[in-house]
Amino acid sequence: MALIGFVLGQYAQLLAFIAACWGLGTFLWPASDLPTRQPLRIALGMGLVICALQGLAIAGLLNTASVLLVIGCGLVAAALQIRQMAWPLYALGWPLLLLLLATLPTLFAPLRPPLAWDALMYHLPHAREWALTGHLGVHEWLRYPWFPYNFDLLFAAALVLGNDVLPQLIHASTGWVTAWLLYRLAMQYLPAPAGAAAALATVTWLVTSRSHYSAAYVDMAVAMFLTAAFTAMLASIGPAGRRAVWLAAFLLGVAAGSKYQVLGLLPLFGAALLWRHRLQGPGWCIRSEWPAWLCAALAFALPCIYWYARNALLTGDPVNPLGGRLLGFTDWNLDDYLWQLQDLRNHAAWPHWALWPALAAPLLPSLRRIPALRAAWLVAAYMALVWLLSSRYPRYLLPAYPLISWLSAAVCVQLLHQLPAKPGQRLTAALVALLVLTLGFIGARSIAKSWPLIAPTEAARDAVLQKQVAGYQVWRYLQEHPETKLYQMGLEDSLYYAPRATWGDIFGPWRYRDYQNLAPQPLHHKLRSEGFTALVIHTGRVPTVAQQPEFLQYFELMLVHGEIYLYGLRPCI
Repeated sequence: MALIGFVLGQYAQLLAFIAACWGLGTFLWPASDLPTRQPLRIALGMGLVICALQGLAIAGLLNTASVLLVIGCGLVAAALQIRQMAWPLYALGWPLLLLLLATLPTLFAPLRPPLAWDALMYHLPHAREWALTGHLGVHEWLRYPWFPYNFDLLFAAALVLGNDVLPQLIHASTGWVTAWLLYRLAMQYLPAPAGAAAALATVTWLVTSRSHYSAAYVDMAVAMFLTAAFTAMLASIGPAGRRAVWLAAFLLGVAAGSKYQVLGLLPLFGAALLWRHRLQGPGWCIRSEWPAWLCAALAFALPCIYWYARNALLTGDPVNPLGGRLLGFTDWNLDDYLWQLQDLRNHAAWPHWALWPALAAPLLPSLRRIPALRAAWLVAAYMALVWLLSSRYPRYLLPAYPLISWLSAAVCVQLLHQLPAKPGQRLTAALVALLVLTLGFIGARSIAKSWPLIAPTEAARDAVLQKQVAGYQVWRYLQEHPETKLYQMGLEDSLYYAPRATWGDIFGPWRYRDYQNLAPQPLHHKLRSEGFTALVIHTGRVPTVAQQPEFLQYFELMLVHGEIYLYGLRPCI
């Protein structure tokens, strides 16, 4: 019963959040007959909530009352609009079965305690600091203190309410909203059989993004905002007109306030605006359209200008630390910058195989004739090209996955549809059966992996964290027996559970390589001169430091748990 109550309680909170976002989104996207209107409203409302939280945090007013006020306003707006909401009914059949099989495992993955590397390293620790202090500060002991953190403000709001599972559910919800939006896009624009292609596109997205549903990251959120912006731009050709352009710019701004890479889309967005104005007729000119361009620029800047202006004013680099080679480094140096680029190259990989059929979309005349698909292919190709020329880091291409999934599904379904009737039906049936079996196997394995990690009680949570988080026992000991100032080596992936202001990272002024290669005496002197009173080492990752001769003359062993050693600094010798 405790487990069922925990699951229902978590999803009740998520439902309240999504309903509030939908309610606020109806103000920006009023009643219309667009099939995509409902998921668009959620994405727009989420952007509005982020803007509200950003304003509150800048003013130092991010607290329980203000968070509840924002959500309460959204729920009131939703209650006023709920009578007008029309939910489409989907026909039963194999497309629905595929959707259920692909979605089911993603419902359990976010319910575990926070365990993902980047979430524990900097997403949740930054959000925790904002939640505890009530305002946006720059916390230099954490990695990437100058990044834009729009979406992480939602994590901070959840932590204000005392829930650190909710950030994972919020991030997962953006994947589900993207799936919904993708399904409606495919139903609206694809030729028959649109239902099969829509289901396949949605399943492809859910499968290729499945590893992200258990983490408090931002990548699926960026994918949602960019897909919603693309949808709004498609709608701008119709009656929605300039309103849709401005809303697309707003969604793009929310995404740019969550991840630097989105700035690479600005030239493409500008080209799309030029093309849209050209469609209005031969008498158009850029000069006559400057009010529309100005409104679009303001809509883009509203949700993201704070981060870039803050960085420019305080460090001279609006995209700190990425512009360091041109504008000068602040906390990083050139070695850090090169180290980061090398790490991306070391983890470079190609996209999921299910996305590759999208390359054939321009080769099929039936798809090439659809303006929306041509636009999707151009946008996806542009994003893929930027990705190829920059990082080739798989997660950085995730925002393009929805459009690529749509194109890939359209290609596959059209190729099957062009086969002779009987062979085509038999091949389709065989592929559907294979897909059902594969999704069932993957889903069962995923649920079996996620289920034991769901922790409905403090005791269960503690047991999960002891098994899954390196250094958790030592961090818990230090929470109960605090030291003045901690330095750690090799445990950056568990900093969310460490005492606040635990220093040490691969990058920045407290980078490991400035400490771990020192002999015991100069290491002790350096740490004491910087005010540190204790040292925590993951000896499995950093094996040489504590093995040096005379190390215990300068450091006193206080606690050992597995490969994690806690040392106190002895008085000066």
